[in-house]
Amino acid sequence: MQPDPFLQALPEDSELPMAVRRLHGNTGLYSGRCDVRRGRGLLIDLMLRLGRFPLNAEDIPVQVRIERNGHEWTWQRDFNGHTTCSRLTHDHETGSIREKLGWVTLWLKPEVSDGRIFIHIRRVSVLGLPCPAFLLPRSSTAEWQGEDGHFWFDVSAEVPMLGRLIRYRGWLTPVHADGHCG
Repeated sequence: MQPDPFLQALPEDSELPMAVRRLHGNTGLYSGRCDVRRGRGLLIDLMLRLGRFPLNAEDIPVQVRIERNGHEWTWQRDFNGHTTCSRLTHDHETGSIREKLGWVTLWLKPEVSDGRIFIHIRRVSVLGLPCPAFLLPRSSTAEWQGEDGHFWFDVSAEVPMLGRLIRYRGWLTPVHADGHCG
């Protein structure tokens, strides 16, 4: 079985901790806790609604169900009852991940450093229209294995001139993972 688009976009010899490789190498259900912080303002709120992102929350339960259908992977995130679903594919032409969240499509480029995956936003389209470069969100997203052995994530993005778009961070552990990590 081919790994998820993140592992496909990284060099094959990338050294990743087991928790990160497990989550990106398998389908299944993962659960944990997280905090969500949304940015403020009408434009930020509109962008978040188009992407179907969750509301502000502290220390809430989160579940991620990862499924695969051919070359497309689906990540269904449940933030204490608020569901955000994204479809991910590997864009072989650009070497990036294409993630569709509601009306928003992101092109993401991962890189590995010190056992962490850092994810950068390379392109965005909303309702099929490309986002101008001067409004392209900047990401400070990272994934790693914590000392507790859990998969940790810190997903954040800000929009030039508008400020924080969203930040959600926390941890996940497998409830049920299908297959074996590669």
